[in-house]
Amino acid sequence: MRPTELQHWYSHSKRGAPVHLVGISGCGMACLGHLLLDRGFVVSGSDLSRNGFSRSLANRNAAIFQGHDAGRLSKNRPELVIYSSAIPRDNSELAAARRLGIPMVRRAAFLASILALQRSVCVAGMHGKTTTAALLAFVLRDLGVSASYAAGGEAPQLPAPAADVGGNFANGDSAQERPWFVAEIDESDGGLRDFHPAELLLLNIDDEHLDYFVSVDRIRAEFESLADRTQGSSVFCADDGDLIELFSNRSGAVSYGYHPLADYRIELEPFDYAQPAMERFGLWFRGRLVGRFTLQLAGRANVSNTAAAVVWLLRQGFGAKEIAAAVARFKGVRRRQEVLFSDSRFCVMDDYAHHPTEIRETIQAVRRRAPKRLIAVFQPHRYTRTERLMQQFASCFDDADRVWLTEIYSAREKPIPGVSGEALASVMRESGRSLEWESSLDRLWQGVRGDLKSGDVVLFMGAGEITRAAHQLVEALRESRTKAAPEFIHGLEKDLGAGSVVRLKEPLARRTTLRVGGPADVYVEPASLEDLALTLRRAGDHGLPVFVLGRGSNVLIRDGGIQGVVLSLSQPAFSELKVQGRRMICGAGARLKGIAAEARRNGLAGLEFLEGIPGTLGGALRMNAGAMGAWMFDVVEQVRFLDYGGQFHERTAAELHVEYRRCPLFENHLAIEAVLRGEPSNEADVGERMKRFSAKRWESQPAAASAGCIFKNPASIPAGKLIDKLGLKGTRVGGASVSEIHGNFIVNDGSATAEDVLNLIDLLKKRVRQSRGIELKTEVQIIGG
Repeated sequence: MRPTELQHWYSHSKRGAPVHLVGISGCGMACLGHLLLDRGFVVSGSDLSRNGFSRSLANRNAAIFQGHDAGRLSKNRPELVIYSSAIPRDNSELAAARRLGIPMVRRAAFLASILALQRSVCVAGMHGKTTTAALLAFVLRDLGVSASYAAGGEAPQLPAPAADVGGNFANGDSAQERPWFVAEIDESDGGLRDFHPAELLLLNIDDEHLDYFVSVDRIRAEFESLADRTQGSSVFCADDGDLIELFSNRSGAVSYGYHPLADYRIELEPFDYAQPAMERFGLWFRGRLVGRFTLQLAGRANVSNTAAAVVWLLRQGFGAKEIAAAVARFKGVRRRQEVLFSDSRFCVMDDYAHHPTEIRETIQAVRRRAPKRLIAVFQPHRYTRTERLMQQFASCFDDADRVWLTEIYSAREKPIPGVSGEALASVMRESGRSLEWESSLDRLWQGVRGDLKSGDVVLFMGAGEITRAAHQLVEALRESRTKAAPEFIHGLEKDLGAGSVVRLKEPLARRTTLRVGGPADVYVEPASLEDLALTLRRAGDHGLPVFVLGRGSNVLIRDGGIQGVVLSLSQPAFSELKVQGRRMICGAGARLKGIAAEARRNGLAGLEFLEGIPGTLGGALRMNAGAMGAWMFDVVEQVRFLDYGGQFHERTAAELHVEYRRCPLFENHLAIEAVLRGEPSNEADVGERMKRFSAKRWESQPAAASAGCIFKNPASIPAGKLIDKLGLKGTRVGGASVSEIHGNFIVNDGSATAEDVLNLIDLLKKRVRQSRGIELKTEVQIIGG
């Protein structure tokens, strides 16, 4: 079928026309299946195995068959057969279609024909296509554009046909005349030649798919030909020498990138180690700042690809502020730096990277999470790629601390003599790279599990079945954590000293000032420093995460409660107060109100502001709590703390990095004592200032159950004032409402659930974003499952 005939058939076929897809379990093929179902076609399909993609089609009444059967086509006689490029030409169903005279078309050719009926913006390049296409689709939807899209991976934020499958397709508003269609287009087998884009985003060129192209010159020619067929403008990356050579003098081409001569120049902002999965950058157009952007994706490559989408959107007339707000909400695509598991000991991530360039960039991005060790676990993909890029693979893992390697995933290729995962392991060892080799996926995850140490980040990479090993490891870690709780409790009850408390499934709502939240798996109140250190060591031995709960202010515990161990320093051993001249030695469990009162009794000024802050010293240190213009670390001289291995440490305040509303050290260490400094005064004067502070607090803060301030203050206006100006006081979800007294407080009328509070937080964020373009960030700590 020629393209024009295919377009006519697609546009004018009667509702209910049958179409059969060979290789339907692939992400791209399943995407076409859904697009066809939306248009009223009857869809059937076959593949060697079923998965979430094919099951989502079956849930929409598509007929899905496991295995290929020539008789199936004779019986059902579809009007068209669409096949994946991964399907060999001698496939029995394709042979039957030829024999029966049923028109056949490759997936790329069919997608190209659909795109020709709309205004297509095609995303092409060797790396980053899926994330860029999904981001562009997400932003267009967020900006109110009813665009069609087809991406090669699952984006959880895009509408999905099934609960276990992320969105990667949509038919736009058919009432619009030639609406936009965002499509990721694949170069791996010559499919680019089918496309005639209205607009083109070109991300990069690399020595990839050389089994088909043979040489990089052929790759360049393929992309140059695609640009020749593009009807509108081309947006290309100026950091790629091949693209510069091909497009710098081309009419209608605009460049972006880190290169100083790019039309749209990227300027990265300083990296924030407190938010390692985020990037911030400015975009400059010929010396003028266009806008600043934040994305929830790490790494220079993700910034570059985001800039490609932003540049195209800007050139379509969308505003930089609106684009930035939408970009900041995009959370990425599955299997792209996807966090599968994270607790106080381990983090397990899954990524599709399978080319040396992708592997190197992914490792560098994940490295910014500052793990104690980064363990890379890799499954090579295809014999041909491994053979041609053997030396590049040998050097792309340099930034990983440990490497595990397994056998090649063939992707239906025939083995090549001398090319194997073990051969790659040998080459890597010869280059000086130490690694572990395991041929079996089932044994691979077990080996990695045995290799784990507290603080490790494990990064699984590959385009084949490696994700199965990642999920097996995660399942084992979760199971061991669940099973460990009873054994952990039994051991603690036996070994802790008198007075220590250990409980299973302890309710936590009554232990928080907001009065919501589920139970703790294990609740421990150690009676001594020794018992506290023992509890931390035992939790580490059992792989149980630890959360320290003070007086329960500034915390929102989800209704599912907290997995692992909840520690409370409420016993007297952690609440002692000693005054030595102008200094106070305070236990981390001491209430701030009590510290302020003791300072008053001893005529010490400067600590009055603590009187109005609910909670304990430990929480105030972690949050760098503040009130009445003063901050916790204004009065701290020295701190004593434990790491989660149970080891004691001591530092001066000058040695600590402190920020607005946080001290990063206490996000993975446990404060047990601090030395605070006051100024000599007298009890009456200090008491008078405390009364003034207290009166001001009661005038401006609600008495009802709350967690304290919910949002951090934006730079331009306090959060409470902003919420008040927008008329959002009193806004209610279930039993939770915005306080009528202070707009930055959410109060519980006694019937609220954590879900009510979370939904109200989301509602406030959305209203503020829509009205003022400000992205509110929570100050309250949200924890639990």
